[in-house]
Amino acid sequence: MRLQSALLLAVATAVTVGCAGDERPDANAAGAPSSGAAGQEPGAGGATSAGSTSTGGASSGGAGAGGTTQSAGAGTLTGDGGTASGTGAAAGAQSSAGTATSGSGPTGGMSAGRGGSGPTGPGGRGGSETGGSAAGGKSGAAGSISAGTGPTGNAGAPSVPLTIYLAGDSTVSTYKDTASTTDQAGWGQMLGALFGAGVTVSNRAVGGSTARRFIDEGHFDDLFGDAGAGDWVFVQFGTNDGNKTATYEHDGETVPYYLDPATDFKTYLQRYIDAAAGKQAGIAFVTPPPRNSAYCTGGNGTGGHADAMRQLGADKSVPVLDLNKKSVDYLKAICPSPTPEDFFLLKSDGSVDGTHFQENGARILAGFVADEMRRVSLPLATLLK
Repeated sequence: MRLQSALLLAVATAVTVGCAGDERPDANAAGAPSSGAAGQEPGAGGATSAGSTSTGGASSGGAGAGGTTQSAGAGTLTGDGGTASGTGAAAGAQSSAGTATSGSGPTGGMSAGRGGSGPTGPGGRGGSETGGSAAGGKSGAAGSISAGTGPTGNAGAPSVPLTIYLAGDSTVSTYKDTASTTDQAGWGQMLGALFGAGVTVSNRAVGGSTARRFIDEGHFDDLFGDAGAGDWVFVQFGTNDGNKTATYEHDGETVPYYLDPATDFKTYLQRYIDAAAGKQAGIAFVTPPPRNSAYCTGGNGTGGHADAMRQLGADKSVPVLDLNKKSVDYLKAICPSPTPEDFFLLKSDGSVDGTHFQENGARILAGFVADEMRRVSLPLATLLK
């Protein structure tokens, strides 16, 4: 089920030790799978023109019906997903009314453009950058297959079926589904409904997790043991990683939740990047949602770790879906906060749990994640309904 290569957890219940204002454990906090990538547009056939060349990646000339195929040379190739440049590429191959091209790109680059449509099918699609040779997309009925090479990058045209794996905490987790819309929910259990056929969302988030604890308790190994080439991994931590008092036990040692956002937090996140690359899976960071202090004032509570994800994402060419900013802006605009509360979870005594969400809030958050996928032109966005 993994046809396209790409860059970048076994549902378990975790016990959380927290304090006021921090994420708290829930009996239903175990994550569970729930149900829930994009081609370049073909160019029109036209008169044959030679591809320009310069030192670097590849380009090939377009061709009209009956035109000749232009072999790949040095230069820069631009597809819908962005410009890919680098070294080495296979020659373009002519389809019945157009020419398929392929090329290579730097880290985070997109895949090559697609050839022109022919009378009996679209032209061949360029290979995606996967750190080595990768077969190009299948051509149309009268087209040919081309291939390209390049360093690690996220595929520009994901193929289905594929699975999106979610690594996170209780704000992402799947909870028992009931008829009540005020029950606790995580945005991860709502995400699958936003995708079309062929996309499965496997929610591996576990309540009480930090970027380190998710690894320590084996959820990391379970997730990446299942993920494969062409799949995607969304990583959201930071809600518990900022807790300076809570601890958990691991291998006979007492381990703090707290991970300094500028150092340790980034170090553990790097392990997710490396693991996704090793499985030829795509990866994206999702910044943690704020607490209810964001109502009216824009107060955050998870901002330092959200900033760390933005910085590391920029440094490592990992797409960042900024759920934190999107949610802060939304809550800041709602003033005063709704009565009755319909976004954050209501506790049994009627008070507001300022960290977790009702089903309505979780559904809104999942919509924000989808909006962010479109904003950053994540290849998966083309598979949204």
